[in-house]
Amino acid sequence: MTTGTTSTAARALTADRTVHRSLVHKRAVEQVLTTAVAESGGRLLGTAQLPRLHRHYNDTRAPYHDLLLVGEAARQTVEAIVHELLHVPLDRRFVIGDLGIAFTALDAVRTGPAPADLQVELGIDRLRRRRDGSVRSLSGAATCRIGGRDAARFTGTLLFLEGDSYEDLRAGSSGPRAPDAGEAPPRCDPSAVGRTDPRNVVIGGLRTERPGGEKPEETETVADIVADPQDPVFYDHALDHLPGMLLMEAARQTALAAWARTRAVSAGALLATACRARFLAFAEQSAPVRCRARPTGTAGARCPGTVAVTVEQRGAPVAELEITVEAVPEADRPGREACAPTPTAPPGGAR
Repeated sequence: MTTGTTSTAARALTADRTVHRSLVHKRAVEQVLTTAVAESGGRLLGTAQLPRLHRHYNDTRAPYHDLLLVGEAARQTVEAIVHELLHVPLDRRFVIGDLGIAFTALDAVRTGPAPADLQVELGIDRLRRRRDGSVRSLSGAATCRIGGRDAARFTGTLLFLEGDSYEDLRAGSSGPRAPDAGEAPPRCDPSAVGRTDPRNVVIGGLRTERPGGEKPEETETVADIVADPQDPVFYDHALDHLPGMLLMEAARQTALAAWARTRAVSAGALLATACRARFLAFAEQSAPVRCRARPTGTAGARCPGTVAVTVEQRGAPVAELEITVEAVPEADRPGREACAPTPTAPPGGAR
């Protein structure tokens, strides 16, 4: 890698402006996080800026960047890399097989007085091409750095389909809302999922079920997804299904509620630090979609821990997720939030 190549790449990877919205499949410029992509010595690189003021993702009481905000920034940057550097045409439809985002150093994602620039380096594990040489699918992992420090790891598998192939895949699947689908339940209280703004809650009908018996370890926290087609974050443009990032957010909120309810702690004292999702089918607009969450381990376990979440529709799973939950470090907790079980902490509520 020559000095000239390095300098050119360094100049290209700036945060002066965002990339064109089409490269990250957005209609609203305000939702674009990626600022640049470039290739340097065979390395696929990109940058994004993590906003300090975002209605949804910054609605948190902990002084850390939201896990799914980092995931969204990485996802957008990988999409821009795929279009700009791997030359996947803009009219291809992206179908996600699996997606994961995990913090690798919590202190590296601490928020500060200045905007944080996210550096993304994509490593491709497997790449498949069509006979004409165009990229058909890829799987890989992206290292995400903030201020030169490793902060997170983003993984995923993507399939790129032409319009006709996508229409064939979706034929007969989407459609109007079924007559028996019913109305979405009211959104649950923001404090139950670690939020403060009711508009940022994407689940409702929070309840406890014991489908396998009466044992505490078989208890599931169940919630219905409240999908709002007018939401500017998850429905930036019209979709014929529930978007994957909405399913991940609903699963994350259900996981936090499940941990808080079963451990008798405040959801505001909890932090999701990893989320791994495997998408099995499209979640359709035509019938209710719900999340079933069950913390793993014993009922008395302290943070950190994991929560298994199944997203289901019509009784069949459409996605399976595993979410890691940790306690917000005591010094960073607002007020007297507690992670360890206490008899006075209201389940799912905030003090």
